[in-house]
Amino acid sequence: MVLKDDPIDQQLLVPIDLKNLIPDNHPCYLIQNIVERIDFTDIDDKYRFTAGAHAYSRKMLLRLVLMSSFDGGLSGREVERRSRTDIAYMYLAGMQNPDFRTINRFKVEESELIDEAFKKSILVAKEQGLVKINHIAIDGTKIKAKASINNITDEKQLEMLKKILKDSIELDEEEDRLLGDESGNEIPKNLINKESFDEIYDKLIDDSSKSKNDSKFKLSSKKLLKKAIKDKKSHEKVLNKINYLEDELKKSNQKTISVNDPETRWMLNKKSQWEFDYNLQIGVDDFKGIMLSIGISNNPTDFNELIPQIIQIEENIGELPENTQISADNGYSTDENMEYLEEHQLDGYISSRKLSRKLKNINNIEKPYSKDNFTFNVEKNTYICPEGQILDKKGQYENGKKTVYWTNNCKYCLKKEKCAGKYRYRTITDYGNPSKIRMQRKMEEKWAQKIYKKRSKTVEWPFGNMKRNLKLTEFNTTGIKRTQTETKLIGISHNLKRIYKEINKNN
Repeated sequence: MVLKDDPIDQQLLVPIDLKNLIPDNHPCYLIQNIVERIDFTDIDDKYRFTAGAHAYSRKMLLRLVLMSSFDGGLSGREVERRSRTDIAYMYLAGMQNPDFRTINRFKVEESELIDEAFKKSILVAKEQGLVKINHIAIDGTKIKAKASINNITDEKQLEMLKKILKDSIELDEEEDRLLGDESGNEIPKNLINKESFDEIYDKLIDDSSKSKNDSKFKLSSKKLLKKAIKDKKSHEKVLNKINYLEDELKKSNQKTISVNDPETRWMLNKKSQWEFDYNLQIGVDDFKGIMLSIGISNNPTDFNELIPQIIQIEENIGELPENTQISADNGYSTDENMEYLEEHQLDGYISSRKLSRKLKNINNIEKPYSKDNFTFNVEKNTYICPEGQILDKKGQYENGKKTVYWTNNCKYCLKKEKCAGKYRYRTITDYGNPSKIRMQRKMEEKWAQKIYKKRSKTVEWPFGNMKRNLKLTEFNTTGIKRTQTETKLIGISHNLKRIYKEINKNN
């Protein structure tokens, strides 16, 4: 047997085509296909005719960002490393080596390209026959924001900070007036009987430590004041930050707000713990689990999230066909949402409180005469009580948003005291506009409940995939715009993995 020489230092006379080293079914080719479908003309022109060093191709950077998303949301530093060591990344980068700052800045500055890449991932899925647009499930989940519950402020703290900074700016302006224009005729600074901001700061911190309750500066307030000490520009910058915090606090209708991410809100998570979260919303096609929409909001409830998701779906794939099935849980059951579905001729399946309790196996044994145990007869428009008595419709009030049912037969019922209590008869009241009432009636039907059950298997597992496989338990960015971009990358990753798996299933 002849031993081969160690080739580690051997020089190549002919350059290697990297594609020869990458398997034909590698996901980098799918990434390249997605990016090639995007028009970069306007973006490239923005950079092509500017002064300074040459900017990296936006197309190349997008390829790297999408590949990193496919691989689990890699950091900018890791993408930089792989563009030097990983053959697939080297191929997508065209053997260029952008640093992590360039990659991270690209995500912020070119978020529209990432939005467009999400749309193209849906288009590719449609071309592969992975989207049917028959049943779309919409749901939301709370994801922790990058905001500490220890770095918060409130209205009282902001008022105190604002007053101090305004006073200090006025003192600076007075000093400038007294000192003049540095022509040599001004009053010497050491003769001006005025405290420096450093001295004011030290005094405030000392007084605060002796104060109690609302008059005491929180650590977050001390940090803001510390930043303002540096110079006049820092004064103004911190004051602008305080004004911004005040505006967001008013919008939130909450008592406290995060200092490092003012756009996030207090929300109750599934562990019944209050934390700063964003409300992540998705719309998923039930055929192969392709996401048709994804986004975040800082609304703690889902009431106002159904319509924006449907609008985004239509922006991504075009107008939905009539009678497209849309399912969502009881959190989306509002008058406005039900009217929207009917007006746009969409076949909605929105759970009622009664159905949600039923599907969660919440029994009513302890309350046998609760409204949930009354059966509604759609044909006769009556309720039937647990004892078999028929409650007829007796009237509508509040412009048709309140419908009342009752029967005189309650006075003869042996269970009257347990059911109606001290009242003469038991009344059942339905609340909501006609569209909402029609949806509730529809969801009483077993065939509608069967269709609604598609929702959980369609939308729940993508959340599980994001949280377990893509490690989305807390966002890495702050501010709703940047966090929105991070969310879109998660959606792209999900779709690309679904497409890649289906394409290679039989290979």
